[in-house]
Amino acid sequence: MLFDKRLITCKSKQDNEVYTHIVEYHKAASKIENVHYQIVKKVMEERAVIVDIDTTLFAPNLRLNPTEYVEKLKQKLADYGIEHKISRSKKEVLDAGIGKIFSMKASKVDVAYRIGMYFTNEQFSFDHYKELLGAVGYRICILKEDSNKEDLLELFYSGMIDDLDFADSFYAHFYCHEQLTQLQVMTRYIDEEKMKRLLADIV
Repeated sequence: MLFDKRLITCKSKQDNEVYTHIVEYHKAASKIENVHYQIVKKVMEERAVIVDIDTTLFAPNLRLNPTEYVEKLKQKLADYGIEHKISRSKKEVLDAGIGKIFSMKASKVDVAYRIGMYFTNEQFSFDHYKELLGAVGYRICILKEDSNKEDLLELFYSGMIDDLDFADSFYAHFYCHEQLTQLQVMTRYIDEEKMKRLLADIV
């Protein structure tokens, strides 16, 4: 079959007790606008999350000049009362502009930001999702019941979070972007049967 008309498909594998679930969906088959959001909410299972944004991973129009975006985001987070940490650093940022065209240096040292945002399950509403996250890529880290949000936000702020094993530190984690129609969920706690059960009632 050239085109699978099912809304959602899920392929799972397990390696060293960590499950990887590749969840794909077809926008053309979807009867609902917010299918991506619904998948995320199902995997959350009413848990809180930390959303991790790294501006070095942005598309070129935002990556090379992220300060305005971050200032607007910071104001919205304050307005909505969403806990967050924002760190600013100098990093080598990929330059996809004229320098690359003429085979010059393909990166430059520029300002970059790392934003960690804590959402309760209730705060992670579709309206907040669209307004705060709809235009960029981000990583969702679903918290375990015994997680300390303050400690984790501090680790994101310091950059030390990247030294941890995400599969051990979180209930599940995965990268998201509204333009992508695939999620690759990494978790020790959701097996293949449970993942398919979580996704079954999204129509």
